[in-house]
Order: sequence, then structure tokens, then C-alpha cells
Amino acid sequence: MSASREFPALLTLLLLTLGGTAQAADEQPSDHDVMHRQPIPSRVPKKATATRAPVPISKAEEIHVRTETLSAGVTNTTPGGGLMPVQTVPRMQSGVTRDYIAKQSPTTNTLNLLQMSPGAVVANSDPLGLADHTSITVRGLDQTEIGLVFEGMPAGDPIYGIADTSEWADTENIGRVDLAQGSSDIAAPVYNAGGGQITETLLDPSHKASALLSLSGGTHATNKDFLRLDSGEIGHSGVRAFMSGSYTRNNNWRGPGTNRRYHVDSKAVKEWGADNRASAVFTWNTIDESPTRYLSLAQWKQYGKSYNYSGEYTPGSTTYYRLYQYKRSSMMISAPSHFTVAKGLTADIAPYYQWMSGSVPSGTTLTPGSLYLGNQSAGTVSFPTLYNGKAVAAAIAGSNSFNTGFSGHFTLKTGVNTLKVGYWYSNLTKNSLYDYSPVSAAGDIINNNIRTQNGSILATKNFHMMQQVNGFFIEDGLSLLNHRLDLTAGFKAVLLARSGTNNIPGATYRWGTNSAVPLPRFEASYKIDKNNQIFIDAVTNFHAPMSDVPYYDAFSVSTGKISTAGKTDLKNEYSISEEIGYRHTGLINASIGFFNYNFTNRQISTSVYVDGALTTNLINAGGQTTRGAQVEISLRPWHHLSPYVSGQYLHATIDNNLAVGNDLLPTKGKSAVLTPKFSASAGISYDDGQFFGNVFFNYVDSQYSTFMNDESIPAYKTANMTLGYRMKTYHFIHRPTIQLNLVNLGDSNYLSSAYTVRTNAKTTKGIYGTSVAGTAPSYYLGGGFAAVTSITLGF
Repeated sequence: MSASREFPALLTLLLLTLGGTAQAADEQPSDHDVMHRQPIPSRVPKKATATRAPVPISKAEEIHVRTETLSAGVTNTTPGGGLMPVQTVPRMQSGVTRDYIAKQSPTTNTLNLLQMSPGAVVANSDPLGLADHTSITVRGLDQTEIGLVFEGMPAGDPIYGIADTSEWADTENIGRVDLAQGSSDIAAPVYNAGGGQITETLLDPSHKASALLSLSGGTHATNKDFLRLDSGEIGHSGVRAFMSGSYTRNNNWRGPGTNRRYHVDSKAVKEWGADNRASAVFTWNTIDESPTRYLSLAQWKQYGKSYNYSGEYTPGSTTYYRLYQYKRSSMMISAPSHFTVAKGLTADIAPYYQWMSGSVPSGTTLTPGSLYLGNQSAGTVSFPTLYNGKAVAAAIAGSNSFNTGFSGHFTLKTGVNTLKVGYWYSNLTKNSLYDYSPVSAAGDIINNNIRTQNGSILATKNFHMMQQVNGFFIEDGLSLLNHRLDLTAGFKAVLLARSGTNNIPGATYRWGTNSAVPLPRFEASYKIDKNNQIFIDAVTNFHAPMSDVPYYDAFSVSTGKISTAGKTDLKNEYSISEEIGYRHTGLINASIGFFNYNFTNRQISTSVYVDGALTTNLINAGGQTTRGAQVEISLRPWHHLSPYVSGQYLHATIDNNLAVGNDLLPTKGKSAVLTPKFSASAGISYDDGQFFGNVFFNYVDSQYSTFMNDESIPAYKTANMTLGYRMKTYHFIHRPTIQLNLVNLGDSNYLSSAYTVRTNAKTTKGIYGTSVAGTAPSYYLGGGFAAVTSITLGF
């Protein structure tokens, strides 16, 4: 059955759910585009009678701004072709709107949408953006240190801090994404935002009943079918909603394997009275993915793109691609709302629920007769096939988590003073089972657990974790000098409690730990005039260990000896950061800023295989100092052209020697890992309402992948292009649009980031004379060339 035939059932369901009179899709610009647009002079109707002589306006001062929605939410008003919406917050912040989002490949994800922003380095292992293994660093801080907020709720994996943004929403529904590079909103329900905050919101439902259909196809047997149905106002209730569904499929761009994604988005909104708004958001995602293989620097130099998993099973081998194919499902529900309680008093609330479940298998070998469950012998264990006395098995890292919470705050405005008081509560439970399944003679994973002689499941991990977060904040702001000077001071306290049980024989059964972290902050902004602003901010952040693994005792499945002793005295990372910046808005838009960070107990997350199963490990790198500057410049649409350029300089150093075993590696003064000294983006967009296109270029400097700076990722360059044409409305079909996206135009062969960072790649003598053996890091291979053509129809 062809991929395109696997989707009609979902389309039929959506049609039955939200059927109605077809109107032009996305008649209204998104609320965010309207809110952040430059003020547009009102136009007097031709028949209006003037009471005074009109004031002549010089032609040089005339500004013509296109305000109508062109298609799929595009208004062609955001500077830089949608890459630089006007910002007013007193911190460094960038963003993207529909003017940019709608012109990217419909298969892409949120992190890819931010790759042009200053300070953001996006690492792809897939050019189409379908893989969950897209990662991001901001000012050298990875995604585990970035607060992730989707429609008012914390997003991504709540324990491991992995973004998994391909699961959040379909690109066609994303209204806006903002990236705060150095700090988070004090009211945001996050506690790991030392590296900033990513905030994503969906488009609002249309005021008119409508539909949007998008069909895409491209290289690597790619196709995506997307349908959104907008109800318009339902009766006279004031409620409007949309529901969408999509199916995406592609073959891996290198090596064997097919990926499938099923996704549903839904949003309902009701607005009434003076500044009252309630919304409800639902997303559901299932992915069946064949990951590409990670590789070392030596393997990349020798094999390049041909270093892949095997497409055929060889008896006894663990490199068959089906041994690594995983499934994952997730669901997110939130209800962010805003209410006017009384004059000058408003309330913002956002209850939410998140569910995630999945399993990640990895090929490994086991030796019958020499297996252990914890510290107990597994006894006689039978396998379907043996090769040279060993059995091929799938080590399966499985987990499911449930995260329920609520965040809210009151805002009281009295004269020049604004007071905010808020609270955040989160309750998370997670179950993890890392077990083994046998593999048949044909290389298929048999859907049965391998069991010990007494019938217990053979596993290296079998634990339950609970986490509760209580966050309180108070923030007070003064607006002085006729609202030109804004001063804000805030204090946030986060109480984090973690506990768990371990069901592996011989392990400590129960553990618990608590943290109470004070987080003061200060912000100031001065509006020189309506087009110029300067600001400063000083913010504190903390970062709890983004993994459950270090808390639990772990035993080797082959020896029965403890391999890692669980700890409850793990230290939280703490950071103090300062920024000073300047913004100019107008025809030319510019933002420039300087920043400084000081870290203690700097945490680095890295992926490793333990007894064949994929897991996450932490490295406490001690102190770190990071300083740098960033710049962003763009032009508001001028003669249909919108150029954009951004860049960052980064200097990050390790402040101490790193403990390894009973010695110290001489890392003091070395450059921090994954912190490119320079990164830059440049591009230009064109849109005359019919023809549109853009071309963008990225440069990322070399990055160290070891703390000893003895191995690094070479610098790389990539370029992407979009070409498109909007046709005229024909009867009930609104602005049919055809679009071509070209990704990695030059088909660059590059390493995009480190999958596993190491202390040292080469054998190194420690401070006390110990010879510390080196271990090679492994890397993501950046996605190659891809082309996607899409046709979008509004009804």
C-alpha cells in the first residue's frame, strides 16, 4: 500500500468532525503578527468628508505595508522575512513568525525554525526535520538547559530535557516561536532555563469556517498529507476551533529504514468582554523511526555518508537497522487563559497534562549461562538461536511518564506600578524498564521479554520516579519618566522534590532528595524614543540533573557487579548572567547585545550505551565563564525585499581541572565543549504577493567535543532556498500555492554536533601523574541535500 493511501481514514474523521461551509483559509492574520506589527496608519474612505485641509505628506515618508493575509497566515509585514519580529522585553530575544514559518519545508520542526537566530546552533541528523534527534545549543548551552514552553505548558521530555519538537505541532499550525537567548520569563513553568527559553504558540482558529489542505512530496520518498478544518464561530457562542491531522513518511536520507509520523493538533478559543480569553489546546503524536548511525571522527573521515546500519541481517551481527527502530507516542493538553478580574487586576492560568510513552531498542549480544539480574544469577536462560556461544538480543530502553501541573499569576496595575504574584505546581511520575528481547534467525525482534530461570524479567533498570515542583514568584515593576524608564525586580523560589524506587535485586530500594533554590533577578529598560531602546538584565538560574539514571544503583548484566552506585547528593548547576542591549525599530531593525555568565557545577548531558541499552549520563564540569556578543539586523519589506543577518561571538572557558577517577585532568583554562567561537547567518526574502522566495546561509565555527580540547568538530557551512508562487483565488479555492524547498543546497558533508562528549580523546597524563586513557566521542552526521515540493489549497 502506498504511503499516500494510509491517511484517508484520518481525513474522513476530520471532515465529519468539523464539516461546514467552506471559506477562504486563514482570512485573519495571526494575533501575534498583529500584536507585534509596526503601527499602520488608518486609511480614510474615499467618500469621507474632511473637516479640515489635509496635511501634505512627503513622498519620502510614505510607507506602504501589506496587511492582508496572503496565504497560510502570511502577512509579509515582519522584518527580515519573518525572522525579526519587533521585541520590547528587557532581554535579548529573537523570534520567527508565519512570514518565515510558512515558507519552510512542511516537514521541518521548531528547532530548525530557529537556526537563523543569533546564538542558536541547530544540529540535524536529518535534512527534513522529521527525526527526534534534532538538537540545539544556545550560547554553548544545550537543549537540556533551555526552558521549553508550548502553549503555556512545559514541553519536551520533563526528566531528560530533550526537546523532541517534531512532536509538538505541525508546521502549518505554528503561529510564532520566540527564543530568549539568555533568560526566561519569570512566570514560565520551567526550572532549567540557564540557556534561555523557547516559546511556541499555535495559530488561532479562523473567525470563518474554512479548510486548508497541503500535499507534499520530495526526495527520499518523502510525502506529507495535511488537512486543517476551522469551525468559525460555533453558533453565537463566541467559540471557534480548529482540528488538523497529518501523516508524514520518508526513507532515511542515508542508510536503510523508513520513518512514519502521525499527528493531530486542535485548538479552541473564546474571547469576550474587556480582555478576557480562554483557550484549550490538544496535540497527539506517534512516530515510528529508524535512526541513522552515529559515528566517530575517524569513521567519518574514512566512510563519510556510507557509515550506516546494515540493510540486511547477518546472523550474529548487531548492526541490522531493524534492531534500532523505535516507536514513541505523546500527548499534550493545556488551557492557557487570561481574565480581567477587576479594574487593573488580571489573572493568567494554564493547567496542563502531558503523557509520553516509548521504547528505544539497540542491538547487543548476551552470553547464556553468564547472565545476572542485579546481583543474582539469572540461571539457565534459553534463546532461539546462538552464534559462537552468544545470542543476539535487543536491549530495550522503555519508559512512560505522566506530568500534570498548573501555572498561574495575578497582575495588579496601579498607576506607574505593576505587581505580579504567581505559583507553579507540577507532579510527574515516570516508569522505566530497560529489558531485553530475543532476536529471531531472520533478525526480527521477538515481542517477548527474556526471562531468568525463575521467571523474572531480565533487566538492567526497573524503577519508578516521582517529581514534584513548587515554584513561587513575585515581581514588581515601576514605569517612570512618562513610561520611558521601566524598572523590574523579581524573586522566584523553586522547591524540587525527587524520589524513587528500584526493583533490581541488590539495589537500594528507595531514595529521595530535595532542593530549594532562590532565584532573584533585575531588569531595566529605557525608551530613548519610539524607535530606540536600551536595556539591561541580571538573572539567576539553576539546572537540576536532567536524567534519572544517576540516582539509581546499576549492575552489569554480564558480571552481577555494581557498575554505578546511585547518588542523592547530586549538585544542581547554578548560574548568574548579565546582559546589556540596544534595539532600533523602523525600516531598518537592529539588535545588539553583550552577555556574561558564571556557572558553578556546570552540567553536561551525554548519551552512552550501558549493557547495550541507550541511556543518558551526566558530567559535572565544575565552574565555567562565558562571555560574548550577538547582533541581529534586518529590513522591513522594502520593494518586496527583506534582507537579514545575525551573528555571535562566544568565549567560554572551563574554570577548574576535571576530576577523572583518582586524578584531575588539566582542563582549567580550556575552551568549553560545544561552544563555537563564531556563528553567523545571512539571507534575503522576496514576496510580492504572488512570487516569493528566500535563500539563507549558515556558518558555524569549529567546536570542541572533549574537555581536554584534543578533538573537535570542523567548521561547516549550509544553505537553504525556497521558491514559490501564489495563484489567484478561483471560485471557492483560496490562493492555491505551490512551493519548493531546497535543503542543504551544496550537499555539505559535515558533522553537526557531538552525540557523546568525552573528557579526553587521547591518552593524557593527569595532574597527579596518572595516565588517563582517551575515548573517542561520537557525532551526528548533518543531513544531506533534500527537496520538497508542496501544494497548499485554502477553502
